[in-house]
Amino acid sequence: MAFFTLFFGSLFLFILLWFLFRKRLFTQIKALPLSYYLKVGSFLIIYESLLYMAVGYAASRESVIVVGIINYLWPGLTFLFSVPILGKKAKYSMLTFGIIVAFAGTVIAVILGNNLSTGQLTESLARNFPVYLLALGGAVTWGIYSNMTRKYHIEEDIAAMPVLFLLSSVVILFILITKGQVPRLLLSGTDYLEFGYVVIFPSALAYLFWDRAMKKGDKDLISAFSYGIPLVSTLISCYYLGVVIGAGMIIAAVLVIAGAVLCRYSIH
Repeated sequence: MAFFTLFFGSLFLFILLWFLFRKRLFTQIKALPLSYYLKVGSFLIIYESLLYMAVGYAASRESVIVVGIINYLWPGLTFLFSVPILGKKAKYSMLTFGIIVAFAGTVIAVILGNNLSTGQLTESLARNFPVYLLALGGAVTWGIYSNMTRKYHIEEDIAAMPVLFLLSSVVILFILITKGQVPRLLLSGTDYLEFGYVVIFPSALAYLFWDRAMKKGDKDLISAFSYGIPLVSTLISCYYLGVVIGAGMIIAAVLVIAGAVLCRYSIH
């Protein structure tokens, strides 16, 4: 599903940007230097690959929720990486404490989020540990990308989004093929509506708008509005996947948000 989401997302972005810019779109694509794809675009491609592998290889629906919470470490990490990348000043004691609080939330999600006995928890951790590392790698990569996309912003780089989506789909296709898997899109009835929604809104448009916001908007303000995403996403994911919302999940999401807030106010 990840391959098809990114592939059709890239087609949607090509059509949308062509409608907005017409012939200028391909001129802008040609004008983009290779260095932009290496310094900025590569982080988006890596993030997509890590996140979709984490979700795809999670052993259970509960593990998918935990992956989501770990992934939402990125608001705090975005502030953290703004110090070395953008030269921001920070109150390091508060920044460190914010990162610790956010990571404590992910630990609670892993330990309490699955509602397992001690023996089952050990087994679950052993089975899902690589998946959680992939999710953490995705959060780190997105934090770096969000800063790099602002640091190396050039006027034509909006044209890179459909290209990066397409390259991401190719990377995921390669990963699937090396594992002996062939992606198939098996949909019926309302599945087409759900798939179309995922392709257009949480994927293509969400990434496009975030890219514009980080490059031309108030990065700190926009990141601040993202504080509620971990909690809202956790609640929606639990409902959609039919997972009982336990106190551990809520506490974990709140701690991730609190950590991001502390990181935000440590930067000046």
